[in-house]
Amino acid sequence: MNRYRRVGTVYRKELVETLRDRRTLMAMVVVPIVLYPVLMVVLVEALKSEAGRQEKEQYFVCVPDAAHKDWLEGVFKREAAAREEEERAAKTAAEKVGRQADDASAAFRTRLGAEQITIQVVPEEHLWDQVSQNKYHAAVLLDPPPDPSDFADGRNRVVQILYNDTNPLSDVMYRQLNLVLGNEMERIIRARVRGVSGNEDLLTPLVASNVSTTSPDRQFAKALAMIVPFLLVTMTVTGAMYPAIDLTAGERERGTLETLAVSPVPVGQIVAGKFGVIVTIAMATTALNLASMTAVIHFSGMDKLFTASKPDAASVELGTEALIVTKGAEDGTGLSGLQRENLDRRRQIEAQAAKSVGFIASAAPIVLVSMIPFAVFFSAVMLAVCSFARTFKEAQNYMMPVMMAAIVPSMIVSYMPTIKLEGALLVIPVANVVVLMRELFLGNYTVSAISLCLGSTCFYAAAAVVVANKVYGNESVLFSDVGSYKTLLLRRFMRPQRLPSAALALLTVALLFPFYFYAQSGLMRPNAPDHNLVVIVLSQVLLFAVPVIFLTWYTKTDLAETFSIKVPSIWHALGALLLAVSITPVAFLLQRLQFQIFPASETIRVLQEQQAALFGEAPWWVLVLVFAVTPGICEEVLFRGFLLGGLRERMGVLKTVVTVGLVFGLFHYQLEKIPVVSFMGMVLTLVCLRSGCIFLSVIVHIANNGLAVASERFKAIEVFYDLPKDAAELGAMHFDLRTGMFLLVFVAGLILFVPKRLMPARNEPAKS
Repeated sequence: MNRYRRVGTVYRKELVETLRDRRTLMAMVVVPIVLYPVLMVVLVEALKSEAGRQEKEQYFVCVPDAAHKDWLEGVFKREAAAREEEERAAKTAAEKVGRQADDASAAFRTRLGAEQITIQVVPEEHLWDQVSQNKYHAAVLLDPPPDPSDFADGRNRVVQILYNDTNPLSDVMYRQLNLVLGNEMERIIRARVRGVSGNEDLLTPLVASNVSTTSPDRQFAKALAMIVPFLLVTMTVTGAMYPAIDLTAGERERGTLETLAVSPVPVGQIVAGKFGVIVTIAMATTALNLASMTAVIHFSGMDKLFTASKPDAASVELGTEALIVTKGAEDGTGLSGLQRENLDRRRQIEAQAAKSVGFIASAAPIVLVSMIPFAVFFSAVMLAVCSFARTFKEAQNYMMPVMMAAIVPSMIVSYMPTIKLEGALLVIPVANVVVLMRELFLGNYTVSAISLCLGSTCFYAAAAVVVANKVYGNESVLFSDVGSYKTLLLRRFMRPQRLPSAALALLTVALLFPFYFYAQSGLMRPNAPDHNLVVIVLSQVLLFAVPVIFLTWYTKTDLAETFSIKVPSIWHALGALLLAVSITPVAFLLQRLQFQIFPASETIRVLQEQQAALFGEAPWWVLVLVFAVTPGICEEVLFRGFLLGGLRERMGVLKTVVTVGLVFGLFHYQLEKIPVVSFMGMVLTLVCLRSGCIFLSVIVHIANNGLAVASERFKAIEVFYDLPKDAAELGAMHFDLRTGMFLLVFVAGLILFVPKRLMPARNEPAKS
């Protein structure tokens, strides 16, 4: 308890001092609370003001003769009449469903009336000069000339608009003329058809009545999903940056670092308090940013603005003409019973969305929770990096690569909407959290994807915390002036040691995790089974065994101590033998029990089919070598060797067993497999930890995998162990006398490794 009280004291002290820093307060409080509302108000008012100024201006259009003038004036009159009719129809449709007609986007659109446009005749040879010299905003020229008395005569004409796009008012006039003349084309076509056939039905063989099944707030969430994750990542990293700099380089500049280091508080507890402050500031910044954005969006009605105006026509480019194809049947005229029902359901969704709190507000707490592991991860990274800085300015320079490492991937992924939260992306730092937040906004996610995404991020965060503790607590980093990183990285500065540090062990496993996950994801799409078997062996050797053996040599760590190369006792050897013959049926029993509580998904069947495809027609001994012997050796070298060696003197037996087992389970990325594999990993960890011999855990591991693989080729093994034949049988609970006997043998073997008290193992000195 004294340890936690000391951490709390350091935490409170550093938090108070950090909150006194104006830069931290600006990044954490002022920016999110003031910036978003101010930006939103300024943006909205600027758009409204710009539209208002454009509508107050007087526009001048020149034409070559009186016929052009009369025709163009008629066009604007017909456009005004059509606009009034549309507004009247919209009001009538809104009254039918009991709501007011509200076009929230109208305030941001420039709509010019005929009274704002002055049309004058200018000799055609001067049209170009008049527009280019900004004396007129646009010029309209038809060939052949128009007939004002019959706007829908049988002649086709080419319309040419002259405008100056460097003049804002000329550009506004051009866009307005383009819109008006496009609508005039539709009126001409309909008038021609009506004159020939007596009605306009020939033009509408298909009437578009497209109905979205998504509620308006989720439509707005689609737009936010492209922006908000990137903003939150940026703000979280920014929020953690200043306290990380102040609590490291700032302490060094103020001369208080040495005083703090010689205080009667262990360095680890000092680091814990400082780290807690950085995480607190980062999460407070994230929460305030998210709350401010949510409040601005919800109370400003931006979601209604986004979904208020929907296009009622489709434009198809035909040369230089834009032909309006068809209008939607928004009022339900001519729809079948099912079509009318779909339209009514859409209106009900809109009505419910208008009354509800909104999906954005309800999704915000979930998004905030998903940001916690990310904030912990980058807070630890920043604390470790800033520990090397001697001055505040130098720390800021160090922070730039760290910030870019967070901002660049989040920006890239944010603008790739087709990327899904699956495969290797689940474990790629930063990118997985960004895609997760986007999927949370859209409502497209699965429990397994969320679990693996957050689980991997928590794993990276834990490794980063341990590394930060190691770096900050290193005397060469605390007190050296130049090149302190060399004492941590260059082999000639390293001292021989019995075991690897916990920081190095966790960091190594964390760095290998995404590479192994990517390799596993690729191997689950087999095309050439024989070739893939070789790739599996190489991936195990190159990703598990080779890196940790190299690091053991490079860091001058004792090989025998790290990998527990010792002769076991006879009782431990007997216990390993009992576990080896019984672990496979017990593992399947636990899997069946899990599926009784949480039914198996389709993923299990697909996984079995993929594994069967990998087996191919290879001989049974090849399969045992690839899927049992190779992982049994390589995985044990990494988990029960290097990782266990780094943790076993820092933790008690129980914590070590649970930690190594959970990390081992996380590497088996299928969510349905993680609980049972984690338990098996804990058993293997206990075997190695209590016996002090990695060979026993290798034997149990090979036996577990080998029996499962051999049962695919030898039915006698499958019958003897009563193993399930397929996914359906795996989901059915089955327990008989034979299964009970194997369970008793497993428990008997386990008892030989369970200590009388949860004290350190015989090869592990007790913690002081």
